[in-house]
Amino acid sequence: MLPAEAFLFPTDLTVSETPIDRCLLIGSCLSADLVQFLGAHRRGLHVDHMLFNNVSKLPKAPPSPAGSYDFQIVQLPARHILTDGSVRFDALQRGTAADAFLRSAVRHLELMLDCALAYNKERNLLTFVTNFMVPQLPAFAGLENRGTPRDVAYMVRELNRHLDRVVRAYRNVYVIDIEGIASSIGKRYLLNDPFYSFGHGAVWCQDWANFERERIEHVPDITEISPSHRDAFFRSIWSAIEHALRTIRQTDMVKLVIFDLDDTLWRGQIAEHYGDDAPPPYIDGWPIGLSEAVHHLRARGILVAICSKNSESVVRARWDRAAPLNWLSLDDFVSAEINWEPKAENIGKILKRLSLTARNAVFVDDNPVERAAVKAAHPEIRVIGSNPFQTRRVLLAAPETQVARVTGESLNRARMLGKQQEREAERASLSREDFLEGLECRVRFQRVAATADPAFHRCFELLNKTNQFNTTGQRWSPGEIEDFFAEGGAFYAFHVVDKHTEYGLVGVLLVRDATFVQFVMSCRVLGIEIETSAVRHVLNSEAMRGGQRSFTAFVKATDVNLVCRDVYASAGFAPADETGARFSMPWSEPLGTAGHLAIEPHAPGVPVIREARRAQPVQPGATAAPRRMNAFRRLIRWR
Repeated sequence: MLPAEAFLFPTDLTVSETPIDRCLLIGSCLSADLVQFLGAHRRGLHVDHMLFNNVSKLPKAPPSPAGSYDFQIVQLPARHILTDGSVRFDALQRGTAADAFLRSAVRHLELMLDCALAYNKERNLLTFVTNFMVPQLPAFAGLENRGTPRDVAYMVRELNRHLDRVVRAYRNVYVIDIEGIASSIGKRYLLNDPFYSFGHGAVWCQDWANFERERIEHVPDITEISPSHRDAFFRSIWSAIEHALRTIRQTDMVKLVIFDLDDTLWRGQIAEHYGDDAPPPYIDGWPIGLSEAVHHLRARGILVAICSKNSESVVRARWDRAAPLNWLSLDDFVSAEINWEPKAENIGKILKRLSLTARNAVFVDDNPVERAAVKAAHPEIRVIGSNPFQTRRVLLAAPETQVARVTGESLNRARMLGKQQEREAERASLSREDFLEGLECRVRFQRVAATADPAFHRCFELLNKTNQFNTTGQRWSPGEIEDFFAEGGAFYAFHVVDKHTEYGLVGVLLVRDATFVQFVMSCRVLGIEIETSAVRHVLNSEAMRGGQRSFTAFVKATDVNLVCRDVYASAGFAPADETGARFSMPWSEPLGTAGHLAIEPHAPGVPVIREARRAQPVQPGATAAPRRMNAFRRLIRWR
């Protein structure tokens, strides 16, 4: 049997470890129990614990420097939010007393949360806030009052709903659903409301019966009423935090799930079991659940595709019979390779078509031979599908398929890819120059210098998810980004639109102190020659903004970023050391950008210089400025 933490928080798609060195816990007795558990079961983890009750004011600084923590956990004590007023339950049954009491509890929640988040507000420390466990015993007077403010369980549920809402007003704060964890494990095995007050909302201890040894009758251990699942509860809480951390850091993130069809999306073989002459296989159960899961993946911005050994004409003709309840259409999938070619080859085609690498893909297939063959051909792909009763749970609950925030670009990813394929079909029929000129491509830049900027979350997503066009491969934590901004750094984000589609925010350049720290760009716009002009435009903007006359850029080779290693050289930078990792460039006048691009400045007063023809790369070491002056007929437009 799967342990609770493995069931709730699967690791089937995990490739990399989740390093956690130090964390801060702020809370009451429940957090103290968690500290005790971590001390016994997580060797090498340093945990600082700060007791927090009522509307306490935290010390000016935590026990260790805030920057040394990977995150903090805030556990608000329910007993100080509900107060002792919830004990005098009879008084809450009169008139509107219960409604007034609940409003007061909500205000206490808001005040306590704001106090407990002091280090988050001051230092943007990543924070996980636990919610409250709902009582399992009847906490109302009269059946008619169930689910009303005269029901303590209702009050706690309302506090949880309000906590979810109010947390969204803070940056870098997320809720850990310990109520859901407790419900899944079974509250009878851990929640103390059979013995303690409803408002306490903590875990019972196995040794409580030790205090009853002097009684007339022997009192057995509590475990004779219910075995303790205390450790499973705390293991699951920690797994929930690790999973949330992986999601926020975008560790091993999945961008594409490729499905086999027979005995994977439906029971049986479509050619054998879904004809006109026999009833189809039983459809209930996992096929329906997996169909729904496909749509949840799409809602998270994950692409879905098909790779099946079948006759495409048969699949298309019988799709509506095989796909359970018609919840799925072939149009829901961005790519479908349905033929008799080796699946490893077909998956290679899908990856190439979508400009993705195998490390960001998952292949779901019931056949172990096919899974092994695909894994052998694409070692970094993840393969699952042996047990149909596991697949849906893994795809929905694994942190690698979750996102911290859904952006507009995520929601529209599949549609944009369809338009991208239209663009590529047009490319094949035109000369390169005619194709570029006919795109009607517009690039709009914006400068982002704070995590509160509405564009930040998409920038952060792109920064930590992009592998191929990523000049350094660096992944950033929210705290590191805060430090970057505090030191004067900025993101230059750009949006791209052409006649086919609006691609959204697809590129980010990180600049600090006249240094190009990193450049990431979605491969969706690779091939329309934006990247060199983006570097030049940002260089112009920074030079005119701050007066710098010399710039530096860095490139760190990874195993997949070959496509972007020469981007700075193409923009006119020259190598500055023998390693090829550092580039430099003097600036004396605005640099030209490609003529097929309409570039919108991000701020008033910054010129856009459009070349009359496509910019040619300046060879490293050449005298850049005179060549640019002679090569381009320039038009200067001021915003």
